[in-house]
Amino acid sequence: MTSPKLRNILVMLHQHFSEKGVPHALIGAMALALYGMPRYTADIDLLSDVHQRKTLLNVMGALGFDCFQDTDNFLQFDSEMGVYGKIDFMLVHTDEGRAVLERAILVYDDSFGEVPVVQPTDYAVLKLMAIANNPDRKNRDAADLESLFKAVSAGFINPVFNPIDVAQLKLFAARFGVLDHLEMLLPLLEDI
Repeated sequence: MTSPKLRNILVMLHQHFSEKGVPHALIGAMALALYGMPRYTADIDLLSDVHQRKTLLNVMGALGFDCFQDTDNFLQFDSEMGVYGKIDFMLVHTDEGRAVLERAILVYDDSFGEVPVVQPTDYAVLKLMAIANNPDRKNRDAADLESLFKAVSAGFINPVFNPIDVAQLKLFAARFGVLDHLEMLLPLLEDI
């Protein structure tokens, strides 16, 4: 579940980034909730373009957030004394990553307001990449994939989203060296 505080922050972020023309899309637990499988989260995870780094830093600073991690691939922010919670950005560098942002769907939800959300296939690809890049998070990311696949199989996914593209998942899982992890989860999708 998501706190009302995070919802308000998410609405504010979407408004500011839209006004500045910054491509962004919800990923992480909040996206999973919009797919139909809510789980608690204490932060907001967004995807954006690395070319927007300066604008992201400026907007977040103007909103009272301090950047505590600034790497090639991630920006992480917290507000003074944690009042507004943490906001994490994963930054895309490639045309494939920018295509993920272009495929994102603007979704309205009573709990989250109006926000762009990555497609379920793209969410799963990001989770596979996370498993490959950080084995310490493997169990949590695999659990998120399992939840997503169960939601798809049960028909919970909002029809505004595209169906899961298993061929695309296999392609990226092979590229990331985690095809064995994906193969263990694919039986959850057999009913679709």
